[in-house]
Amino acid sequence: MNNIKYQTTGQIYIISAPSGAGKTSLVKKICEKYDFIKPSISFTTRKIRDAEVNGIDYFFITKDEFEDKINKNEFLEYQNVYGNYYGSSLESVKKIINQGYDVLLEIDYKGMLVVKELIPESLAIYILPPDIETLKKRLKDRGQDDIEVINKRMQSCEQELSNSHFADFTVVNDEFLLALNNLTKIILFNKINSPLMAGWVDSLIGLKQDI
Repeated sequence: MNNIKYQTTGQIYIISAPSGAGKTSLVKKICEKYDFIKPSISFTTRKIRDAEVNGIDYFFITKDEFEDKINKNEFLEYQNVYGNYYGSSLESVKKIINQGYDVLLEIDYKGMLVVKELIPESLAIYILPPDIETLKKRLKDRGQDDIEVINKRMQSCEQELSNSHFADFTVVNDEFLLALNNLTKIILFNKINSPLMAGWVDSLIGLKQDI
């Protein structure tokens, strides 16, 4: 199916989820499978982890560099998560769309709400864990955070999940292949039915520069 050519709409897809719900794995599979959609690589000030690659997983920069970008209105959205900044580059999103692709943003629920307010035509999909205990187990098993960070993530999980109803669709990630199939169906259905979004990026850049 990935050899089929689809008409590009300039669509923004938002994939959001609490940490441990599996959104990163789903995003990677979607972008590997279909050539019409590309991920927007976020900037972050957190430390790079083992097996991560700068410029592929994130752009890793200093706090001063990030705040300079904030002052220059270079982010479509940005958040401070547990003391680290994360942000989606407005220029990166523009570049992907101008190259003829749809763009996928992997961001948290706060970023999702910001982008949906700025660009109502964007499509937000929220990835849900099957239950809280499964989410906690996934966070522990992946070994990326210490217990203090895991506990903080679990404490904020209820608030994060309560905002899932603001998304256009939700997908429960209990069995990975089933979740991937459901996510694929949503994106392909939207691909067939979505109107063109040409021109919104330049308008948004002008709007943010006026702020």
